Amino acid sequence: MPDDNGPRLEAHRLVEGIDALPTLPSIVARVNELVQDPSTSAADLNAVISRDLVLSGRLLKLVNSSMYGFPRKIANVTHAVVILGFNTVRNVVLSSFVLDAFDAKDLPFGYRDFWVHSVAVATAASGLLQPFSHKEADDGFICGLLHDIGKVVMHQYARERFAEVLEVVKTEDSLLVEAETKVLGYNHADVGGILLDQWHLPTHIVQGVSRHHTEARGQAPGEDAAAYGRLAAGVHVADILVRALLIGSGGDKQIPRLSHEALGALGIGLDDIPLTLEHASDNMSRIQGFLEIL
Repeated sequence: MPDDNGPRLEAHRLVEGIDALPTLPSIVARVNELVQDPSTSAADLNAVISRDLVLSGRLLKLVNSSMYGFPRKIANVTHAVVILGFNTVRNVVLSSFVLDAFDAKDLPFGYRDFWVHSVAVATAASGLLQPFSHKEADDGFICGLLHDIGKVVMHQYARERFAEVLEVVKTEDSLLVEAETKVLGYNHADVGGILLDQWHLPTHIVQGVSRHHTEARGQAPGEDAAAYGRLAAGVHVADILVRALLIGSGGDKQIPRLSHEALGALGIGLDDIPLTLEHASDNMSRIQGFLEIL
């Protein structure tokens, strides 16, 4: 039997061996720092964001979208920051970078379908975590948005091997994550977590992505254990709900097994699943605004 760390080591080698792998721009890193600083003001964020016209445009496009429905156009970035909230602004900034950093237009299962799935999972995860706190809901959104980013990395930088994975998905009608493990020994959640760690995103965000297929097991030292587990659980359940609703594409046609552990972390019983699915479906009307910035 190989060392349990072997597959994860291979995933590390993949990410660390990519010379052209995008690094987190200073503006994204700075916004992330400011959002985590309780003394930050909307004007502080405006001073950083306004330097980037594309980023400013996307932020204003979101705040003026049907998702928010303001009767008057918001034309000021500071005003947009106040309305959207700091964590949503961070999400837009990071999303804008990711959209531009990875050339995924030729994804075999569809670039737009992939992002529709990702935004839908982000929205569903945010809704599942909203009862616990606004911060958990915001963190759930960014984890949901980036939960499958490892698939894009593998398609772009390990194309031949990822093509083998997709062939297994096609011939065996299997889950993509199972085919990845069979062919590579690791999966997209591993790769995504390593990438986000290299970008120095907070540990709970990294783990929310890397553990969304492992039933939210494990804790990070110094973290609120309950909230930590809920984040990965929220992404896990959201992914399954969105697949059940047939929104977008995660690269296969299967629905993963729903973890009872994840449901428990969210306070959801088996009898609650139909209503939870209904609520998730209702929340999908919120994704249009975010899709408009893609």
